[in-house]
Amino acid sequence: MRPRSMAKALVAACGVCSLASCVAHPVGPARTYSSYEGKAVTSAEAAQSSVATVRLVASTAAAGKAFGPYTVVSVSEQEEGLSAVEGTFASIQPPDRRADALGDELGAILTSAIDHIAEVRIAARRGDLDDLDRVAAPLRADAAALDAFVARHG
Repeated sequence: MRPRSMAKALVAACGVCSLASCVAHPVGPARTYSSYEGKAVTSAEAAQSSVATVRLVASTAAAGKAFGPYTVVSVSEQEEGLSAVEGTFASIQPPDRRADALGDELGAILTSAIDHIAEVRIAARRGDLDDLDRVAAPLRADAAALDAFVARHG
């Protein structure tokens, strides 16, 4: 595949991943555990999209198939989106102690993912594109934790 075709394919893939993150945000009160759990799952699904997009962009950049500025902007946008998801979810008051534990569990996963995405963004801004796969490696565990959370609570 030619570099121009690869770049177009990457842009298309990232666009699809970005659109997938446009799920309904879980705003509003959660009067029951079930309602709170549903909002947690919606948040986790949005986070899955951001983490997957950053992993794809990092891998593509490390392979020399993405420009630095594109990589930085893409990763920054996903970091901002994931931070918004975290903030929205954190604003929902858990209705009971069981929901407190659920919120703490998802909060820890989201914080970890945001921290790891920030590391990818910093490396990309420093021009360390060749090493971006290694920097993004911890996102595999974040993706697995999000998948497990959705499987348990979805």
